[in-house]
Amino acid sequence: MTPSTALARACATAALALAAPPAAAQATSSGALPSQHVEVTAARPPGALEEKTLAQLLEARAAFEKHHALAPDASLAFRLYARKDPADLQRLRLYFTSGDERVPVRLDEQQRFVLDPAWTQDEARRGALLQTNLPDGAVAWKIDVRSPGVPPDERRLGDLRLECEADMFHGNLQRGLRTPGAALLAAQGELCRLDDAEIWFAERPIFGVLLESGTRTRRIPYSYVHCSDGNMALAGLFDWPYALRDRSYFLPLEDGSWPDDTRVAFDFMDAPQPAAPAS
Repeated sequence: MTPSTALARACATAALALAAPPAAAQATSSGALPSQHVEVTAARPPGALEEKTLAQLLEARAAFEKHHALAPDASLAFRLYARKDPADLQRLRLYFTSGDERVPVRLDEQQRFVLDPAWTQDEARRGALLQTNLPDGAVAWKIDVRSPGVPPDERRLGDLRLECEADMFHGNLQRGLRTPGAALLAAQGELCRLDDAEIWFAERPIFGVLLESGTRTRRIPYSYVHCSDGNMALAGLFDWPYALRDRSYFLPLEDGSWPDDTRVAFDFMDAPQPAAPAS
């Protein structure tokens, strides 16, 4: 299965974290999508608040530690994005809730927070939550891995690979469809080697993405940006539509020849454009 086929399937079937087992993948060579059983999390009741369990966040941390060699000097945080309305970031608040306890959690200027050492597995077993004050569906949650020395408007490829490892079927923070085939690939440690395994969000709307390692460069094709390959039929099940679509991008994770120190740079929509030549 080629990267473009994987991306087309990811967008056209709204399968952001969906990966078929090898036999099913071979069936796509004729252009027909494989028939798969898809498990979708039940809809939450009206009026529910946007939240994640502490157990999910601790699972993500365990995966981060297991794959820390991808970014040896990096730190782990969790980041909240406004999924539908950018104005939600102004009113966003986060709380740690366990039983009758409800404690505010500090968010930095990029709506990130770190795990408090006091949040333990015992708290997780008692059902502790990280809960916002916004309704379910208003927020997208992401793993945020940052190595020192990387400019704020750029990313390091190893950091992004580590984010994928910590999220897919570990923290499981992103909205999406999860299939038995994807679960199998995750168990084998192969899921984050597929181009459509994870989607990322740049700091601002982008036109494109550039990989750079020494003198080697690759401009990511437009099919990897804005989930442009396909339709929006099931978009509401995922994090990338609405306010985040023009910031979203995939990466060629199937190409392991790019080292972890590869620079990931962006063509931002608000960057100054070269002046037109005088006529």
